[in-house]
Amino acid sequence: MNRGVIDTSGSQPEVYDRTTITLHWATAILVAIQFLIGKTTNLLQRGPLRVDIWSVHVLLGFAFTGVVILGLFWRAARGRRLPPINRGVLNVAAVAMHRLLDLLLVIMVALGITNVFAHGFPLFNVLHFPKFGSDEFMRSVNAWHGSFANIIVAVALVHSVAALFHRYVIKDGVLRRMWPNLTER
Repeated sequence: MNRGVIDTSGSQPEVYDRTTITLHWATAILVAIQFLIGKTTNLLQRGPLRVDIWSVHVLLGFAFTGVVILGLFWRAARGRRLPPINRGVLNVAAVAMHRLLDLLLVIMVALGITNVFAHGFPLFNVLHFPKFGSDEFMRSVNAWHGSFANIIVAVALVHSVAALFHRYVIKDGVLRRMWPNLTER
């Protein structure tokens, strides 16, 4: 069955544990929300509303940091390990894609935290993070942060298309392994 053959036996497929699935989808949702906030907020006029939306972005960024770190540690220490459904090139590509996403997410976390301090960000205009570095450093970090956001979304889209390809073309159950089972208690 693990050689790309469709399972018609009616048996339950192997799936990842609930924590791994939850952290995976939390990461995906946070990436999407953060990307949308990051790409649209500067379209607003400068002022309190824009600062508040950027403040939400910063707070979600700290939540994102926790989800990414917890996800990496969980998968390394406690997460369910499943055998690959596909061998050879597809498995190598899948492993490479996941490691690339992990690396990009860790870099994004570091850039996001650095960006908050490079700006001396005024969280809701109440709490001001200390500013480190020059304005040139701030612009540079901000540019890298934006570039990595674009790269992450592009790689995540390829990852999503690959999952859908597995679901609808190969029909090997890969997507089902990470899909939340909402009926499970």
